[in-house]
Amino acid sequence: MRNIAGLLKTLTKAEIIERAEWRCPTKGHAHHSGLEHPSCYSKLALNQKEHIGFIDIETEDLRADYGISFCYCIKDSLSDKIYKDCLTLQDIKNSSSHNRNEMPKEDKRIIRSCVRDMENFTRLVTHYGSRFDFQFLRTRAVICGVDFPSYGAYCQTDNWDILKSKFKLSRNSQENASVKLRGETRKDHLSLSIKHGCLRGEKWALDLTLKHCIGDVLDCEDNYNLINKFARKTKRSI
Repeated sequence: MRNIAGLLKTLTKAEIIERAEWRCPTKGHAHHSGLEHPSCYSKLALNQKEHIGFIDIETEDLRADYGISFCYCIKDSLSDKIYKDCLTLQDIKNSSSHNRNEMPKEDKRIIRSCVRDMENFTRLVTHYGSRFDFQFLRTRAVICGVDFPSYGAYCQTDNWDILKSKFKLSRNSQENASVKLRGETRKDHLSLSIKHGCLRGEKWALDLTLKHCIGDVLDCEDNYNLINKFARKTKRSI
């Protein structure tokens, strides 16, 4: 306690709040704050260059207690690498159950893989992710028994928020922003037959869904690089 008290005397109010809200992503550290362990904060938050990942998921339904996640992609801002994983027929077979009251968990491996790949980044950028992607992932993680990052572990930026507050488009969708601001988009649309194919574990449908997801994260990165300079970068948590 004496160490924390001494540290507090050297910090501004804003710095105290920032350290208190920060959580260490290091495994085994129980996501302690920057006030509890200032050495971790100095090493990971102050001295580490921000590493951005552009993330998107594709799901069966918009509600995570009803639908599952088919795949995810995270585009690395510092390279061409895309972290990704996709549902397989084996995932579906492994989760089969005769209990009609059991929550679906076909995507447990996908959720665990996504959480692991998120650890490569300090900031995650989405389009409408603060209102969908992260909420969906968090809900699925709890349902599937996967340890999801606690508050403060990662910062986030939502392109949708920037478009809504700094631009005046007819629609703030990623597709519309890509076409109207950049003149191009990689966007395609997943039909109902493709989604049904994914639920059956059919490779052709899952491949098309993953390709769709890759296009989304590439558009997300291009849009972010164009519009992020018009908004203040915050420490908002996922």
